[in-house]
Amino acid sequence: MSDLVLKDVRKSYGDAKVIHGVDLEIRDGEFVVFVGPSGCGKSTLLRMIAGLESITGGDVVIGGEQVNDIAPADRGIAMVFQSYALYPHKDVYGNMAFALRHAGEDKAVIDERVKKAADILGLDALLKRKPKELSGGQRQRVAIGRAIVRDPEIFLFDEPLSNLDAALRVQMRVEILRLHQRLKTTMIYVTHDQVEAMTLADRIVVLRDGRIEQVGTPLELYHHPKNHFVAGFIGSPKMNFLACDRVGDGTQVTAHGSAPITVLVKPRDAAGPFTLGVRPEHVDLVEPGQGQLDGTILVAERLGGETFLHVDLGDSEPFVVKADGNVRYVSGDPVGLSFPSDALHLFDANGDAFEHVERHALIA
Repeated sequence: MSDLVLKDVRKSYGDAKVIHGVDLEIRDGEFVVFVGPSGCGKSTLLRMIAGLESITGGDVVIGGEQVNDIAPADRGIAMVFQSYALYPHKDVYGNMAFALRHAGEDKAVIDERVKKAADILGLDALLKRKPKELSGGQRQRVAIGRAIVRDPEIFLFDEPLSNLDAALRVQMRVEILRLHQRLKTTMIYVTHDQVEAMTLADRIVVLRDGRIEQVGTPLELYHHPKNHFVAGFIGSPKMNFLACDRVGDGTQVTAHGSAPITVLVKPRDAAGPFTLGVRPEHVDLVEPGQGQLDGTILVAERLGGETFLHVDLGDSEPFVVKADGNVRYVSGDPVGLSFPSDALHLFDANGDAFEHVERHALIA
């Protein structure tokens, strides 16, 4: 079993506390992504799981065994870093075989494991090449292959795609996902890129300032964010936020002097100011005066299949609308915005989300 449990895990450097009592369970064979802004503690937490960082308090449990005092090499873990860290004087075969040779493994076993990993990663034809003869994506595959040959119970990835260009990152994301589907091994992946998190994860762990903000499937976090931070972090482009006032029983709001806008949330007592949230793809474009709000097009980003319209509503940040690639709006055009009630979010002064009454009922 390669399940992982973190129990009240804490980390301090002197008086500076960087991880504040993290509790988390990762199931056997699950692909979990740690995501959050720079400095949130995601890489530190990963290194604590690996044993590369000591823990100040709490327990790390792998397969039912507490591993706090077990050396990294004995935890059944393999780690892939942002840096490829390949030996320049060794060929691909030598780099992938190094750890097994160092451990005194039988030559036949080494050969079998290296060739199996090479087959999985499409490196068969590259085994005799040196790292300088490889592309960035090929080097990263070798680094992953070096981890695969160890046959670990858990794979740890620390921002492994950060050094690649955009197109190669997309390709490598697909390859890592296919690798997980083939190996069915527990994988924990750290990134600051929420697009990577959404496309790779069975579940996402959103971290901020050394604390877990929310854990859930990509669609749970996207459609049911627990708070303002998660709502703004998950999604690209990010969710739009508007200052608003509650009216009536609290399930209607007004923003920028609009008529009441219905939000399908459960009313509760909460302190203001309040914030209305709506994702760019959940906004309908209408004629001025026909929606809840009117604005002016600042910029139209045309990406072919879709267009992002940046609309001036008088706020410091433009309001972004995701529209069809063929929309004809240009800079300076007036536009009306209409918001479907079941696609809106409401947050109180603490940033906590109001619970929805009915919304995306088919999403678990």
